Amino acid sequence: MTMFGDEMRRLMAEQGVSLRGLAKRVHYDVGYLSKVANGRKPPSVELATALDAALGADGALAALAVAKERLPGTPLDPDAEERLRKAVQQPRRVDTAVIDALAATLAAQRRLEDAIGSVPLVEPITTHLAVIEDLVLDARGPIRAKVLDVAAQWAQFCGWLHANTGTRSTARTWYDRAAEWAAEADNADMVATAWSMKGHLAWMTGRVGPMIGLSQAAQRPARRVSPGVRALAAQQEARGHALAGDGDATERKLDEAQALAARAAEHPEDEPAWIYFYSPDFLTMQRGLAYRYLGRHAQAVELLTTGLAGLPEELRRAEWAAWYLYQLAVAHEQAGEPEQACAVAAEAADIARQTRAIRLRVQLQRLHARLAATWPTLPAVTDLGEHLA
Repeated sequence: MTMFGDEMRRLMAEQGVSLRGLAKRVHYDVGYLSKVANGRKPPSVELATALDAALGADGALAALAVAKERLPGTPLDPDAEERLRKAVQQPRRVDTAVIDALAATLAAQRRLEDAIGSVPLVEPITTHLAVIEDLVLDARGPIRAKVLDVAAQWAQFCGWLHANTGTRSTARTWYDRAAEWAAEADNADMVATAWSMKGHLAWMTGRVGPMIGLSQAAQRPARRVSPGVRALAAQQEARGHALAGDGDATERKLDEAQALAARAAEHPEDEPAWIYFYSPDFLTMQRGLAYRYLGRHAQAVELLTTGLAGLPEELRRAEWAAWYLYQLAVAHEQAGEPEQACAVAAEAADIARQTRAIRLRVQLQRLHARLAATWPTLPAVTDLGEHLA
């Protein structure tokens, strides 16, 4: 509720709309709106939709309201909130209950990001980390390793949010912090994940050499890192080899990732919580993406389509899943199938609008420009342009 109210007040300030003026626009009582804005009342999806229209929020408030309904356990219970307040006031009194509360909150925030995208979470997660850093500085004795462990997970998630919203230097800083805290906590899975995420960041900036090297570094402590974490790094290395045009290395690492994923599926309880999204369908999409980079467009279309169809509905509407829809649209374009490319791109655009995924919308606009240059009179291309506008 607080996140919804924060975003509602931010939009009001951005639009220069008073609470009374907003109440007139949406035909709701001003007192009730005040309680919603200050987190004292939960918003209905109907109210959130009306506020979206009044404030030009492109579905962001409705997404928050829907996510609240899907994730009723997201807010901390009063006891957990009180423990966190006391921990902030007296950091040396942190106990396992506080750590458990931080871990539960982070798990909920990860799934909330699947529903509403990265943009609304950047500020609140960064603010949380300012508090967590204070806890890290003051933690000592047997509890310190546990504080560092959960703090590293928060730092890795914050790095992902910043990378996904375009502030890559800040993302790199948080990934480094995650690796540092995880190393002190002796959490090999998170150390490897931080290196792998830095490899992902290198991929985002077009640096194929570091992408491959960092992905390899994430796989080296094989005896201590879970098969699932190594599988993620292996498929990312495969993607780097595909970008470099090395088909044999691509196939070898994809097969290795598949074998590791099968091992992870045998003992899911041994895998870290932050790779909850990893599944055979996700790996199928990775193979499809690698094949697209290798120019094997028909196979890429088949694999990306199959992988996306296998995702749970709540993940298929996630911002990161929409990016794979974009990749599928590009594969259709490269296979000479403009109508299919436009249909898939329009679906991705709907998710990008709802999650305010600016980077994805720019990529979709570039795709449309290419389609318009090649098929300028095709009605589907015209329709996609209007949809994006």
